Amino acid sequence: MRTDGRGGEVTRTFRTKDAATAWAHADAAATVPVTVAEWAATWQARQVHQRGRSRETIRLRVEGDIIPVLGGRRLDSLTRADVQDAVLAWTDKELAPATVRLSYRYLSSMLREAVLEGIIPVSPAVRIRLPALPSEPVEVLTVGQVQQIADTIAPWARDAVLVAAATGLRPGEWRGLTADRVNLEAGTVLVDRQIGETVSTWGPLKTAASRRVVTVGPATVDVLGRLVEDADGEGRLFHHRGGWSRHRLYDVWDDVRGKLSWMGPGGWHLLRHHHASVLLSGGASVVAVSRRLGHKDATETLATYAHVMPADDALLADMADGLVR
Repeated sequence: MRTDGRGGEVTRTFRTKDAATAWAHADAAATVPVTVAEWAATWQARQVHQRGRSRETIRLRVEGDIIPVLGGRRLDSLTRADVQDAVLAWTDKELAPATVRLSYRYLSSMLREAVLEGIIPVSPAVRIRLPALPSEPVEVLTVGQVQQIADTIAPWARDAVLVAAATGLRPGEWRGLTADRVNLEAGTVLVDRQIGETVSTWGPLKTAASRRVVTVGPATVDVLGRLVEDADGEGRLFHHRGGWSRHRLYDVWDDVRGKLSWMGPGGWHLLRHHHASVLLSGGASVVAVSRRLGHKDATETLATYAHVMPADDALLADMADGLVR
């Protein structure tokens, strides 16, 4: 007989005493009660596939949210009610809904892995009620506003505005572009990595769907041609004064915000939103835009940009009127 790690007993019959003894002592370590805090440390150490910044976010949410509420509890004693109470506790701390959802996602992932390791039979993180996310649409810059930004920003950063607005790449993706990822003849850009924790390292993309080839037009090819010709020894297109750190990225954008009174709190990511809105408002396929942006599916694209798609009933009528006579 041996315990199952949850207070129960497991029995089996063997032909020999030696076989019974070996079974009774097998995986003894697995039957020792494990706390949420202990398992969190193990789980975090296994997140080697995450980028450095993502691992830091995980650490902050685990140490700041999960452990203070559940850290001392035995992993095998957690119930669905405990998980729901944790979510309520985070909400009571007045954490943003997105932050609460992120902490829950990490907790749920920890529990799923505990199931795979045989530490708990099932995950208690099921059908948990989470705070609703704000339904405010993302801010979208007009063509005229992006032009003002390009004309106002420091000259060394102007090409970055043009490339970001014309490709829809994430800031980390275009900052990590190198000459060997640009095919000027074909007019394409290969996105298969992004800038890492330092300006001289590269890391994995946000998701597997982020790997893509983005086609660009003649005007953008001209911009990329200048950048390729001026690439540094490592082939980086954006390398002003040693590279584009996040700090430098924010500083140059803040400088523009100080000069253009209409600019809101958003940053470089607004150029990606602008790119998507231009395509969708022009009637481009949601699926095609989703692939171009590197979204995991079209649902993500619709959830983010549905408000910029044509909604004028008269326009829709004109699109179908008189096609068949």
